[in-house]
Amino acid sequence: MPSVTETTLRFTGGYPPLPVLTLAFGLAALMWWLYGRESRFASGPLAKLPALLRSLAVFVLVMALAGPVLRHVTTLRQLGRVIIAVDGSASMQLTDEATEKAATTTKSRYQRAEDMLLKGTTPLLKKLAETQDVEFVALRGNNTQRLWWRRQGGKDASGELPATFDLPATTPITNLDQALRSALGPVTAGTALVVLTDGQHNTSGSPEEFSATMKTAGAPVFTIGFGTEVPPPDLSLLDVIAPESVFSKENFQGRLTIQDSMPAGLPATVQIDSQGKTLWKKDFTTDGKGSKSFDFMFPVASLPPAQPGMRDKTLRSVSIRVAASGDRASLEKTRANNHRELAIHLLEKKRKVLILDGRPRWETRYLHSHFDRDDRWQASLIFDDYAEDAAKGSLQADFPKTRDELLTFDLIILGDAPLQRFKGEHLDWIVEFVEKRGGGLILLDGQRGHLRSWANGKAASLMPVRFLPPNDAPKPASLELTTDGQRFEALRLSDSPSANTSLWPTLPKLTWHANVEPQPASVTLVKAGEPAMIFRQVGAGAVLYLGTDEMWRWRFQVADLYHQRLWMQLAAWIAAPPFQIEQKQLAIGTDRLRYAPGETSEIRVRIRNDRGDIITDAQPRANLILDGKDVATLQFEPDQTHPGIYRALTPPLKAGTYEVAVAESPSSPSNDARLSLHVSDTGNPEWASLTMNRVLLETMAQNSGGRFLREEQASTDLPNLLQTLDRKQVITKETILWSSWWWFGAAILLLTAEWLLRKRLKLV
Repeated sequence: MPSVTETTLRFTGGYPPLPVLTLAFGLAALMWWLYGRESRFASGPLAKLPALLRSLAVFVLVMALAGPVLRHVTTLRQLGRVIIAVDGSASMQLTDEATEKAATTTKSRYQRAEDMLLKGTTPLLKKLAETQDVEFVALRGNNTQRLWWRRQGGKDASGELPATFDLPATTPITNLDQALRSALGPVTAGTALVVLTDGQHNTSGSPEEFSATMKTAGAPVFTIGFGTEVPPPDLSLLDVIAPESVFSKENFQGRLTIQDSMPAGLPATVQIDSQGKTLWKKDFTTDGKGSKSFDFMFPVASLPPAQPGMRDKTLRSVSIRVAASGDRASLEKTRANNHRELAIHLLEKKRKVLILDGRPRWETRYLHSHFDRDDRWQASLIFDDYAEDAAKGSLQADFPKTRDELLTFDLIILGDAPLQRFKGEHLDWIVEFVEKRGGGLILLDGQRGHLRSWANGKAASLMPVRFLPPNDAPKPASLELTTDGQRFEALRLSDSPSANTSLWPTLPKLTWHANVEPQPASVTLVKAGEPAMIFRQVGAGAVLYLGTDEMWRWRFQVADLYHQRLWMQLAAWIAAPPFQIEQKQLAIGTDRLRYAPGETSEIRVRIRNDRGDIITDAQPRANLILDGKDVATLQFEPDQTHPGIYRALTPPLKAGTYEVAVAESPSSPSNDARLSLHVSDTGNPEWASLTMNRVLLETMAQNSGGRFLREEQASTDLPNLLQTLDRKQVITKETILWSSWWWFGAAILLLTAEWLLRKRLKLV
């Protein structure tokens, strides 16, 4: 940190400095005259020195009346830290036509960014490095790559300024959230982020939330926009909304969204094919007015059979294509964004949830509606009718009739229902469902406190909490994630982890929550003052306790935005994990059914013994097979939520159909069961939109306290904007001369030297 110190003399005494100075000179002159007369009694070069020393001593002592003070002002200056990130995604390869603000150019957006930063008499990057600590990185999908840096006035540098980027713009996605967080690292005051991009964020994360957190940290984001805002002539397939799986006797339906910026009046077609067979087709005429959507539907039975050689007969693939026809179809900017493949898995059964409650509360009504609308779930709801004879009541009458029937469920949600309303065998089945079958149980407490009765008796082992005396008048409270709760994806209501943590307390408050404390080995995930959401592993299964039934209040003004998302995530997490292949001893499944090139798949395995009990100390392994060749060996790790479940992550996948072959132990051969993974070409999302996303870039800049600049403004405006990042610290120290020991020490030294000299000259 460079420093500059200025020292000045000031007078702070009770007398004006000019009269004191005059008096000091006068008395010093008088001393010179009085003691100078003695020099006639001595000879030599030292004869007049005693008089001079006496005059100086008098001058110093008299000047003390003016209060002389030395002021030292030290200015410490630290250069602002500037991270310059250039977008290295495929959309930066595009060239742009002439607009009112820019002339026609044959250079791509990436080349223009390179020219701005590295070319010319004084490249912008060099100019910024003269006044700032600069770090230069490239955004490569979800990651970053450091290209150059110069810090501490050149004391810490990576070398000479590069002449080119030396990296092609080829990454298939743009992430303006995670990648920028990676580029920043720890954020300190005086940091700024400069992003050169066309703003085509097309993956997970929220740039808006990220930029808002940057303002809190005092680190503005300056976005430099590249690309035209006028769409070139083009047809593109923007999005396909369709289920991953469907039952074979149902219709497959969804919605296609295309971007139309072609000249009006051209004939065009969007269609869905599979193995050369057209399943659905829609003709339309271009109008150049932007995005438009088409709903599609066709019978699943019309899909061609699985291709020969595929062991997994439940997997299908369809091709979706949009295209213009006619003489003017050649005007289209690119056809790389016209096609997409979609994988479809044919299901034999849905996941099953059993909801049991003592009465129809708002919470259970809404969550039943959530499950009922989700094609992946089949929900059974039983409310107690409080018949005088519990044996004739609805809870016992409608409860699964046999143990095996109950064990077909994946999740049980138990509400505010008394223990006494169930048969003893029902309780045994529920305990076995969790501890042996590996099912999930969610306990939803209520104000009537009936779950307290479950803490004793046969089902006591399932309880993750101890019940304390009820609060007489609980105050409204907000839910807040604990440190443990922040780690769980199931509790994520926002794509940004930091924004998610701050979001929970802002949701509508609860007017009631139970008073409990966690049992040993239980984990508190959410608090409302007291613990409100507690997790515990029980045998091979998982139990989650919710100490409130008022999360339905989160629907206020936002409907299902948070309430449905949380419940479906909790259900998927706590329920027994789904498997695409389930045999008596081996089950194999994946985290998702649909993958794009470059993504990874999480493989799940569950192994049972001959009696049907889950094995919790197995050592399974798996081979990943593509085109008949082993491409990877997968090592499994135990699932921390569901004992007896093992998980492994594949390497990044390329397009194609894979098979997963599992062996139950390192020494055993692979099982005949094969799980198929189809990695579809979803089209390059970088080509979905060919214009600059100015709205996003302006929002990021405004949220963070920065500025949005077009590329032609950056070279002139950016250096001035970044000057405000310099941090300066001024340290002022004062030396009070008139009362310091060495000020009077100087006077005493002068008088002592005079006395010794007079004695030598024999003047005393």
